[in-house]
Amino acid sequence: MSLSERLPLSWLVQASTYNVKIGEETVITTVTDREAIAISSISALKSELRTLDPFVGIDVVNNGDLLLFHVKKRCLIIQFNRMMKLDNLTDIPPSLQEFLCDETITFIGPKNISPNSIESSYIVGSSGQRLKFTRVVDVGYLTGKLCKKPDLLSSTLEELMGRVGIDIKKPIISERSMRPDWQSSSVLSEEEVKLAMYKVHSCYQIATKLITDATSATANQ
Repeated sequence: MSLSERLPLSWLVQASTYNVKIGEETVITTVTDREAIAISSISALKSELRTLDPFVGIDVVNNGDLLLFHVKKRCLIIQFNRMMKLDNLTDIPPSLQEFLCDETITFIGPKNISPNSIESSYIVGSSGQRLKFTRVVDVGYLTGKLCKKPDLLSSTLEELMGRVGIDIKKPIISERSMRPDWQSSSVLSEEEVKLAMYKVHSCYQIATKLITDATSATANQ
């Protein structure tokens, strides 16, 4: 039995919650390596998706050590490899796969999350689990497309934020203060959580700004 299995679920829920301050925003963030908490957190994210064309920020860190989702002021960080091992899972939980395959949701992430264009999937984890997507978009492509600027297709995340007028500072953590393989640790510090969230939070904010501006421009025509 793992240490987390020895704790009551209510304690784990409390221990899994971080209030992460990024700029002027506080993002309620859940970090978990348990399937039950991941499932309930996905439900909480889905309850926020009540718009006409909902979208979700997504990122994968260190080959599935962390699988991140961002919606409005909520973020879910699934310690995917740990969850698969601790819960003795051989297949991706159905609720997670259904979330990724929801045809009404567009997932927006950094370039590394772009799936195989033919199979629409992304391989993660030591056992090569395949995350299947219905709709996932590289934030660089989204920015270039909506801004009608092909040069943005190859831009860095920081350049994209500058283009749309967003200022999000990447957490500065010295290499000497970082733990080896911190992404796979059973416990993450607030600084590590903030660092892990940087890309998914930035992608979500870029998408929000782009879509808000595009919607406003259309309404004013």
